Amino acid sequence: MKASLFEYPSFQYNVKDWEFKKKGLLNRVNKQKFIRTELQTFETDRQTNNKVYVRFLEEFLRFELDTFCQEAEVTCSITDAWCVRYQKGDYQSIHNHRGWGYSAILYVEFDPRVHSATCFMSPWQDPRTDRTVLAFPKNIKEGSLFIAPSFGHHFVNPNTTRKQRTVIVFDLLPELPSHQSLNKNV
Repeated sequence: MKASLFEYPSFQYNVKDWEFKKKGLLNRVNKQKFIRTELQTFETDRQTNNKVYVRFLEEFLRFELDTFCQEAEVTCSITDAWCVRYQKGDYQSIHNHRGWGYSAILYVEFDPRVHSATCFMSPWQDPRTDRTVLAFPKNIKEGSLFIAPSFGHHFVNPNTTRKQRTVIVFDLLPELPSHQSLNKNV
């Protein structure tokens, strides 16, 4: 019988009252300065937004984040957040965020008929074929929130349409038990 030792815990939610919330979120996003550098194949406000989304998202996504914390059996908080826009031809190369915690993707402007969701790479090879396994979250649409371990490698395929694809990405760090605290004064 199968006796799995590990799992790749990922979570997916549809944001409540999305159509109403989307307008206020886009209004906030559109006030930010987006840049494209030589190393980036997309537009982002990560270097310019001064973490303006952090507190906002904690309230904006309160229900979904509370549900995630309950299901993941963790207490955590948003430590960084930024927006990424993909124009025609833009993509994101393979990367991860850090070795622990969770990272989230909120799909703000996304048309499932022409856009693809973020692709995740399995942290281990398929033992039967020695192949790298790739997977896309299912049923992604505007207002979908996908949360996965920050160590997970992921990428975004090139946007093949003139229709902009916009996501807000953020990192969630769990509260550590006091005996593991990062604060050396404790």
